[in-house]
Amino acid sequence: MNSFLKAGALALTIGLSIAGSASAAGVKSLFLGGDDIGQVNAARTDIIGSDARFDQMGSASASLFGGVPTLSYLQQFDSVLVWTNFVGDSTGLSNVLGDYADAGGRVVIGTFWGQQVEALGQGGGGGKLNSEGYNPLTNGIYDAYNNHTLGAFDAMSPLMAGVNSLSSPYYNADYAPGLDTGATLVASWNDGRPLVAINGAQNVIAVTLFPNVATYHHASGDYRQLFGNALAFTGAATSAAPEPASWAMMVIGFGGMGAMVRSNRRRRVAVTA
Repeated sequence: MNSFLKAGALALTIGLSIAGSASAAGVKSLFLGGDDIGQVNAARTDIIGSDARFDQMGSASASLFGGVPTLSYLQQFDSVLVWTNFVGDSTGLSNVLGDYADAGGRVVIGTFWGQQVEALGQGGGGGKLNSEGYNPLTNGIYDAYNNHTLGAFDAMSPLMAGVNSLSSPYYNADYAPGLDTGATLVASWNDGRPLVAINGAQNVIAVTLFPNVATYHHASGDYRQLFGNALAFTGAATSAAPEPASWAMMVIGFGGMGAMVRSNRRRRVAVTA
């Protein structure tokens, strides 16, 4: 893959959009995406715009020149879905997301966070969210451009409720197998790469799919239900991950803040719905 280094500061420009107020009991989720605010709004509407489990939903766009959101800002929400477009020294963002998880929030990590981990390392430069005990996946990779379908998964996990099919030709599977201490693998892609995993504290969930399907049209099937389940997850215990040989007995589905590295991956791809 071609990539380049660029000196500069990748930070967070907040463009907040709140939608809905049906019930005080509904889940309030923030979509914190590495796309412009219009695209982040589109992704939010696509995934949970009509999901009755959700009440107020916010959007914030990660772009050049701005600031990292504060912990108090994040704490307006029950859960945060974060995805990257530019890969770089996002230590500030990673740290505040780790603090948010410690304070009771739920963090859902989408692609291309795995590329950020691969570039900076799981600890240290990767910030708190990438340190032991947080991100459940450890082996971030740049190879996220292959055709994948849903493989083996734990049908008893609430994270997979209503998820029966999933297909994605690219922007997926940016982690190789490998789990953090105490983490649980919930679902895999058809080639064995992790699709869904949750950390031991059950407050950080990794879903190795780029969430902005509304803009890039790179997935079909039950991706809305999958991301919705992760954002609405309440910490209910998931069953232990089976041994590899036992997965066949389960359900099988078919179907950037410093020197910055930007992957040459998708802006030139012309995709139609």
